[in-house]
Amino acid sequence: MSEKKKTELEPIDTGQCQGEIKEGSFMTFGPRQYRRCQCIPTWIAVDIRDGSFYGAMSLCDECKSVCEIRMPSASFQKLKL
Repeated sequence: MSEKKKTELEPIDTGQCQGEIKEGSFMTFGPRQYRRCQCIPTWIAVDIRDGSFYGAMSLCDECKSVCEIRMPSASFQKLKL
C-alpha cells in the first residue's frame, strides 16, 4: 500500500475569485491559456472525499454555477465578509 503524498494547499483568497477561465476560442492556435477570474468571491466551495477534507476555494456567482455542474460532490457556503 503506497502512502499518499501531502501537498501544500493554497489558502482561500477572500479578495479574488479562485476560478480559472480558459482564454481564446476553439480556433486559437496552440494551447489555450487559463487566467484567474477577476471577480470578488461570494461563495466558498468545499470538497470532502472519502470522509476527509480535500480542498476549498473561493468563487464568484458565475464560477459557482460552473463548479456545481463540473463538481457535483462539492458543498457551498456563503462567504461572510
